Amino acid sequence: MPAPSSSPRMVGRHAELAALLEAFDDGTAGTPRTVVVRGEAGVGKTRLVQEFLSLVTSDPLGATATSSGSSPSSGSTAVSGSAVEGPVVAFGQCVDLGPIGAPFGPVRRVLRDLHAAVGTVALREAAGSAAAIASLAALVPGIAEVTPEADEPAGEFAEAIEVLLERLSQRRHVVVVLEDLQWADAATMALLKTLASTLRGRHLTIVATYRSDDIDRFHPLRPVLAELDRTRSVVRVEVTPLSPDEVAEQVAQLVGGRDPRFVEALAERSGGIPFLVEELVDLGDRSLPDTLRELVLARYARLGDDAQQAVRTMAAGGMHVDDDVLAAVTALDENALDHAVREAIDTRVILADGAGYRFRHALTREAVEGEMLPSERVRVHRRYAEHLRDHRGDSPDDASAAAEHWLAARDLPAAFDATVAALRQSRSRFSPATAAKLTERLAELWDQVPDAQVRAGTTLPELHLDAAEAWHDLGEAERSLRSANEGLCVCDDDPLTRAGLLRQRFVETYNLEHRGRTEDLHEAVALLEGIDDPRARVLLSRVLTNIALDEHGEEAAAHAARAIALAEEAGDDDALAVALTVEAWRIAGDEDDELGALQPLERAATLRVEPPLRAYAGSALTDMLLRVGRFDEAAVVGAQHYDDVVRAGIERGSGSGLAYALAQALFATGRAEAARRYAQRSRRLMSPLHGASVVRLLASHLAWDDRMAERDDLLVVERPTIEDSRRRYPDKHGWWAVERAEAILAPDGADADAVADVLSDVFDVAASETGSPAVRRYAVVTAALLTLGHGRTAPPELRDRLGSAIDAWPLHPAAQAGAGMVRALLADVDGSPADRAAAWEALTAESTIELMTIWHRHVARYRLAQALLDSGDREAAAAILTGIVATAPGDGVSRVARWAAELTARARLEPGGAGAAAQDDGVIATLTPRELQVLELVAEGLTNPQIGRRLFISPKTASVHVSAILAKIGAANRAEAAALYTASAGSPTAAST
Repeated sequence: MPAPSSSPRMVGRHAELAALLEAFDDGTAGTPRTVVVRGEAGVGKTRLVQEFLSLVTSDPLGATATSSGSSPSSGSTAVSGSAVEGPVVAFGQCVDLGPIGAPFGPVRRVLRDLHAAVGTVALREAAGSAAAIASLAALVPGIAEVTPEADEPAGEFAEAIEVLLERLSQRRHVVVVLEDLQWADAATMALLKTLASTLRGRHLTIVATYRSDDIDRFHPLRPVLAELDRTRSVVRVEVTPLSPDEVAEQVAQLVGGRDPRFVEALAERSGGIPFLVEELVDLGDRSLPDTLRELVLARYARLGDDAQQAVRTMAAGGMHVDDDVLAAVTALDENALDHAVREAIDTRVILADGAGYRFRHALTREAVEGEMLPSERVRVHRRYAEHLRDHRGDSPDDASAAAEHWLAARDLPAAFDATVAALRQSRSRFSPATAAKLTERLAELWDQVPDAQVRAGTTLPELHLDAAEAWHDLGEAERSLRSANEGLCVCDDDPLTRAGLLRQRFVETYNLEHRGRTEDLHEAVALLEGIDDPRARVLLSRVLTNIALDEHGEEAAAHAARAIALAEEAGDDDALAVALTVEAWRIAGDEDDELGALQPLERAATLRVEPPLRAYAGSALTDMLLRVGRFDEAAVVGAQHYDDVVRAGIERGSGSGLAYALAQALFATGRAEAARRYAQRSRRLMSPLHGASVVRLLASHLAWDDRMAERDDLLVVERPTIEDSRRRYPDKHGWWAVERAEAILAPDGADADAVADVLSDVFDVAASETGSPAVRRYAVVTAALLTLGHGRTAPPELRDRLGSAIDAWPLHPAAQAGAGMVRALLADVDGSPADRAAAWEALTAESTIELMTIWHRHVARYRLAQALLDSGDREAAAAILTGIVATAPGDGVSRVARWAAELTARARLEPGGAGAAAQDDGVIATLTPRELQVLELVAEGLTNPQIGRRLFISPKTASVHVSAILAKIGAANRAEAAALYTASAGSPTAAST
């Protein structure tokens, strides 16, 4: 009886399998994980993944799991008692189609598996927009509506996939397997990098395998792996060769007991590679081949001539070849091919796989392909290319595959033409990553193809410019700069293209080195002046906007004005939207005219432009409305533009900044729950590096909402992101000082020792030349809140510094509202009760207070209540404090609600006066001595971890005590508990924070 083709049970790999299962459990709990499995060829990566899938898809009630002996297929198994459906498994196999490959090659199979698993309705719903459905329809037949709108635009394909996976994994646990990343196309690699770094809070597990022995320092996968290594959500699994004992176990499974000397020799000869162990065992008593290549080809060598020819033909097509394709390209007739394929399957060289066949192992395919004669290789690859050209439709992956086959067939003109077709299709529907590589391929072939310019419909310098712009869109500044420089080397007689390349070089040099090659911009202007061509006017407008951003004063104004005029003259709304937005930023740099920056942005937002540019202008308008205190308008405008990008299917590309600005507007207006949703959405959409700003916003919110333990936990979890951001953007480091200052705020300022640590950093932000004027003003207000309060003293130098800062602020209402708060805080230090009350009453007037964030509004009302108490108006003070306690928690400002409750208790403003206090005394008396200790610390404002450290107990134990205390005394929250304790103790000091 022949030995089985593979071991019935996987040998070893316990730690590796445990890592995969742990990542799966994280996905079930809502923490996405990407597992990168590496190992040399034949070491058992695929078998490990199959065993993992068999375990996670097996039904506990006895349903059939995914087979471990073949490629995983999609399936869904509902886990009893689980709130998450799934798992739904989708499998994608990367194919060796050269250094470019077909865009999203393995993703086609992934999408079709998902479609089969969840159905058309669910897939359309998860796509989220008509634009995304239109994009996905190219690779998922049947998902589009039967009668779509004729002019329905397609969204960006990569984003459509990301959104689909994100939305599908809200209620289902989606498992995506990508095998053989060493052959992945550029678009798939870019997608994997994005998914691994941006998706959060979803039930998603991605498993990707690659052959480590194929990745040298020049391999395109290497920088992707380096970036994945920096991503905390990525798990790395190394599959190493089997030990001698494990080899013995594998041999025993394959053929039973064997002579230990045979097993020892086999372990040494195979190097512990399971695939080679199986091949050596399969040889039986036959003599061992002298080389590894002969060993891999041993099964192939036993085939007849027709079967060998069929397998060689199949090897030229990749790991998997459809039956109809193989029949079309082979020289065998139908009957001979059937017999040949059957023989290859029986000898276990290949396996039946869906509508075609696949090699049992990639090593076998590579070795068999190496057996082809040069003339045979040319002939077979030509047949593949001709078949794709004539029978497989007009899609980017087919065109890319055809180009690779033409190259292998040594027909460079045909390869060039197929690459041109693939580039055209990739630009219109698919990936900029693939488009960039295709343009580089055309540049490489350019001098080897006759009439290249006619065939390509473009010039070589224009091709380099296209590549530079594509790499720029992908955030690959270094590669974009290289393409721009290559284009400039061959561009002498085309001023329009040369000007475009110069502008691109300026942009990428600035992005990489943070310095501007303004000489490039001025050379571009000189080239474009006087050219009577709308394209030249549009490009000149874009160049002038770059110059305007790099300059100040009258020169910047003149360049911005001319950029607007040129865009208007050319009738190009896209260029006009950019010019108007740049003009707004230029105006906003002058604090005295911040309101004037709204006019060009409001105009830009009305132009009929492409969705990304509309989002660009809309995001700037939302941000500018925030700067001038028009928070409600910012929320409306931000929501409108965010809905636009979702409908257009570009949420991931253009929605992150909008979601962040919208979250700021919603926090500022007291809609904390909605704000948190948008902030978390922005956090998912942004890269970890840029997501630090969202983390900072959430940390400030949690501090104002009196959720310090959650804030601390957030900062611990995000520490690598924060530290990386600080290293990359040292000019934004000061904003973290403002966040730290907000975290230690107290009703009457903050502790002097704590203030000393952060005050100078906060003033550095206020005095810096970077950041918006609104940010600098916010820092000044925070410094005043940190240091000024009732009963405190303010050094003259501090008063002078604050006074000088606000005296320089512009006269527009939002700036003056901030100045009014600083003046009222100064009055708290040395003003009379009447003066203090008057200052806070003026500030809390409706027309002024609406120009401040909700955080500062509640502080202003609290300070007004303090002043009214000191002036003897207890009734008015009680009404204000009652209002704060009632409304501030719903606005996300629970901290000030706690202050108000504590002040109410200290001032004995509760109805019932002494009677109420006596009642409180009776409730408090029911607590145990330990609970009284905990309650006292709650009244001091300590968090559970701080209570634990003070009492030498765990935070969990502290939390249990707090919950028991709230239940015993009937308090709804910590603020009420603190007020009851303070009223009972009759000690203002006990409630001080």
